[in-house]
Parts: sequence; structure tokens; C-alpha cells
Amino acid sequence: MKTHSFQEEITVNATVRPVYTNEVSQEYLDKLNKPPFTEEELARFNEHFLAAERQRQITTEKHPAIAVFLFALEGSQTRDGGVVQDGTATSNYHLEDGQTVQGARKGDYVIYPDGSKAQIITGAGRAYGDDALVGSLLSNGDEIINSPQGACVCVQYKGLPMPDDFLPSVNG
Repeated sequence: MKTHSFQEEITVNATVRPVYTNEVSQEYLDKLNKPPFTEEELARFNEHFLAAERQRQITTEKHPAIAVFLFALEGSQTRDGGVVQDGTATSNYHLEDGQTVQGARKGDYVIYPDGSKAQIITGAGRAYGDDALVGSLLSNGDEIINSPQGACVCVQYKGLPMPDDFLPSVNG
């Protein structure tokens, strides 16, 4: 029986799929700031939901989206060549190629072509279940740089702070 190296396994078994980063266009951010409902749709809302949506619109006008942070999942890659293998987040993601993968979270491991591992040590914080993000740091100083999904994001808004435990810097 022939054994394969980690890199051969990746090459043989991987499907070519797009990868996404946190770099988005101003047009994308502008879409996040647009009201999700038409005036006709709002006219059908009950009083409670209409008030909540109007408040959301006022807040968005004062604090527009300025950045996004993609959730990392199995298949996310790091700057130094590692790959998230076994995510333990509670969420599953359905990718464009039809595959379903698990989300990653703080404490999960990234595996490198030489077989070494590094632990994910930062994430989105307790408010987001400590899910890993593009930008999460690893125990070896590496960083997650992309995700196989581009739809699920944490949004940063102008003038509103992110939680203290959201992608904290790590002082060595």
C-alpha cells in the first residue's frame, strides 16, 4: 500500500474552490448599509418590527459598515501553508461546490504540510461563540488568511467598538 504525504493528499483529494478574504470593495460595504426592505414591504410590518427596522436604519446611517471579518471553517488556509482540518464550531456551512463543512473556533488546530500543528488562539469572542475568523492568530504566530465561504461575516461599523475579546492582539 502506497502512503501519500500531506501535500499529495491535498492535491489529490481537494476540489478547486474559491477562497475569500476580508478585503471587500466599497460597493460591497455600501450594499450592507442599504435598507433590506422596500417601503412596500415595511408597510406590511407590525408596529413593533417596523419600529425596530426604523431604528436599525437610523443606526446604520450614523454608523456605516467599514469592514468585514469572514468566519473561518474547515479548509481555511493560513499565511504559512496550514489548513483548518477539523472544526468544532456549532455551525455548518454549505459551500458553492455543494460540500458541507464545519466552522472553526478558538482552540481548534491547523495542520501543516510537514504534519505539525498549531492551535487557533484568537477568534470572534464570546459574543460569537469564539468562532475563528479570517485574521485569527495561531499559537505559532501564523494567521488564518482565507475562508472557503464568502457569505457569513462579522461586520465592523464606523464609531462602534468591537468587543474587547474580538480578535485581540497577542503580545509575545
